[in-house]
Amino acid sequence: MNHPVKLSALALCTLLTSACNATNPSDTQSDTGLRVVTWNIEHLAADNTKGCKPRTQNEISALKKYASSLEADVIAFQEVGSIKALENIFDKSQWQLIISDRKDSPSYTCRGNGLTSTQQKVAFAVKKPLNVEKVIHHNQFSDIQVGLRSGLEVQIGYAGKTLDLLNVHLKSGCFVDDYRRSDKKSCQLLAKQVPLLDYWVESKSAEQANFIVLGDFNHRLTAPYNRVSRDLYYPDGLANKAPNNLSKATFFNANQMLTGCHPYYPAPIDHVLVSNTLKPVYVKGSVQFHYFDNMEPKKMLSDHCALSIDLN
Repeated sequence: MNHPVKLSALALCTLLTSACNATNPSDTQSDTGLRVVTWNIEHLAADNTKGCKPRTQNEISALKKYASSLEADVIAFQEVGSIKALENIFDKSQWQLIISDRKDSPSYTCRGNGLTSTQQKVAFAVKKPLNVEKVIHHNQFSDIQVGLRSGLEVQIGYAGKTLDLLNVHLKSGCFVDDYRRSDKKSCQLLAKQVPLLDYWVESKSAEQANFIVLGDFNHRLTAPYNRVSRDLYYPDGLANKAPNNLSKATFFNANQMLTGCHPYYPAPIDHVLVSNTLKPVYVKGSVQFHYFDNMEPKKMLSDHCALSIDLN
């Protein structure tokens, strides 16, 4: 990865403390670091004239420019129709493109424009020559009901270590603090996905693995007393006993203090959960949303901005 010479995170924070959570391309990554990104790219289709978010060729060019500006090494995507759709944005000679093998779900009529939907799958773009050691498809997340998204895990070899990344796009519509107390169908479905995610986190924690969970959780994990956060942070049965004591947590939410980028939705639903084993190499203050040039809601390139962290 060829980055221009940049200030270190410490130097940047010393010079301009308020810039540590900047929303423009970051000055916190070193040439030897690793930038990991999550981005719900909003209905990216192979044929950019189809689906719920049809795009002009100028918009595809803008997506390419924006993707390049992220200076990412690994990008976890949500709402991708196919590998061919990703190839509209990424040069496959420079990137390893991986997509969920979930079976295609029935199409539906898109809200607002009457077009027919394309597929919504999770995917990864991994910069060459990073070594993808293993790909695991977690279809248990989508087997719950047709139309739900699978999880996608890649294990990447970097600096003599293995980094396990799980890309998720959880059920939408359950925007409450305690999903267990809601009778909404969306919350009932989320209630079946959360234990699966919790099991993955606890299993990786028990192995002392270097892991990151990232994606569109469709849930406000940073809200006070959020039940999903508590269920993930604590082993079964402990969440009710010590809701504010994080001393036993095996990971941290890198964007705990950030405001979401969308003008209408300040509470973030995109998250990056980082294992405590990675704390020594996590560049503190590097987490950021990357804003688009035009942040008018109807002119945003997608309805989510990319969210990144840096590992040194």
